[in-house]
Amino acid sequence: MGRKPQPSPVAVAKIRPKHYLYKNDKVLESMNPSSSKLEINLTNQRVKLYSGNELALESQISTGTEGHRTPTGKFSILEKKVDKKSNRYGKWVNRGTGETLVSDGDSYKKPSGNAVFRGTAMPYWMRVTWRGIGMHIGYVPLYAASHGCIRVPREVQPLIFAKTQVGTPVEIIY
Repeated sequence: MGRKPQPSPVAVAKIRPKHYLYKNDKVLESMNPSSSKLEINLTNQRVKLYSGNELALESQISTGTEGHRTPTGKFSILEKKVDKKSNRYGKWVNRGTGETLVSDGDSYKKPSGNAVFRGTAMPYWMRVTWRGIGMHIGYVPLYAASHGCIRVPREVQPLIFAKTQVGTPVEIIY
């Protein structure tokens, strides 16, 4: 029996890119959510978490694409939910069989037939605008790729979620 072929390092990097991550464990350990603030930089696709004026964490993120831009300005966290599903983006499945009809679906564009919408999971959701923009775990290539949300790596978002609270300031800049 021959060995199963292994994907090349380049192919693996395309599936799971190497994300930039900086953590200041000393600051994170003593950090209180009441002193936290977030800065999202759309140019370099990074989030910075501060405790007061001290940088606690910086991570690679993925924000909105052309036509689905992440808004800039000063915001605050409006809502936090560990388990959230998108009301807008997900997939359409056949109600009877569960077969996927549309894999990259929009809840506003129902296909014909016996279709039901299943929203995409957005774990560790932190709402930034009432128009549906927030931070959550998601696929993070090394470029903007979302419908406007701020996607954060799976290893990072639960920590950001734990170190912030409703009312935490969020500044989104270029």
